[in-house]
Amino acid sequence: MLWFLIGILSDQPHLSVLGASPLEMQAHAALDSCNGLPWKHLTLLYILAGSAFITALVAVNKTPEGELSMSGSDLYTKSICPFGDLTWGDEVFQFDDHHYQIIGSKDASVSWREAAMDANSRCYGGQPGYLANIDSEDENDYLYAKLSKKPHFSANTHDAWIGATDMKNEGVFSWIGPKHLINGVKFWEGDENGQAIDGRYTNWGQDSSGQSQPDSNGEEDCIEMRGASPGRWNDKNCYQPNEFFIVEFGTPATSTDH
Repeated sequence: MLWFLIGILSDQPHLSVLGASPLEMQAHAALDSCNGLPWKHLTLLYILAGSAFITALVAVNKTPEGELSMSGSDLYTKSICPFGDLTWGDEVFQFDDHHYQIIGSKDASVSWREAAMDANSRCYGGQPGYLANIDSEDENDYLYAKLSKKPHFSANTHDAWIGATDMKNEGVFSWIGPKHLINGVKFWEGDENGQAIDGRYTNWGQDSSGQSQPDSNGEEDCIEMRGASPGRWNDKNCYQPNEFFIVEFGTPATSTDH
């Protein structure tokens, strides 16, 4: 239809201005310049604008009715997990109101940053994944029990990344998770002689040499759950590999005030 109208306009003969004065004729001649009739260009512009408007209306009308009636929280969920559940085939298990995955194998070699990125790529129940934030002894014991039962996990040689780090402020350890990717929830300040912040749960152990943790080594900024000292925590270089990591879904308990 649009090209039919353009064809008609392009074939229009020059219009004469009957009874016009010489001045009006000069004005008409000026409009008739520029390699074509300016009024035809304007008409074309109106047609194109009208077509664009109609196209926009059709697009709006084709928006799924369900999306138009979504609540703010539903739209947020759809925006962060647009493809629904993405667990990549790994088992999902529940503790209290939270869901978790144990990821890895005896042949894996994953840095803390790689583990964090993998966790963030996962979704379950409309919630994005993140490295586990641990806020109680019960939660820690449950996760270690699950880790120890993971096929090919060896407590003597394998460890698992969790979501704590002091990368932003040396000696101040924070949980990194949803809405706290930059400014994490602080839970410990200092070395092995430091103290918990706001009474938060900690479970420091020893490294492979027997050194109590955390040991204020500036190159060890990320936290692992150790297999050899069941469920205890150790700070480790973020770029060194581990075989396993623990993913959590949902709002972490560490984000609530104590």
